[in-house]
Amino acid sequence: SVDSFVKKITFQHLTRDGLQNIGPTVAILAEAEGLQAHKNAITIRLDKYGY
Repeated sequence: SVDSFVKKITFQHLTRDGLQNIGPTVAILAEAEGLQAHKNAITIRLDKYGY
């Protein structure tokens, strides 16, 4: 079907409380998987809100 050729993009929204709850774990997982840019992105957000 046509769905086989369509690129699907997912967007997610995270509240500040959600960021505080899972942010540190996300940073650890990103580093473990070698995703330095993803780790940097979450670390910047954690620092921005003082978590």
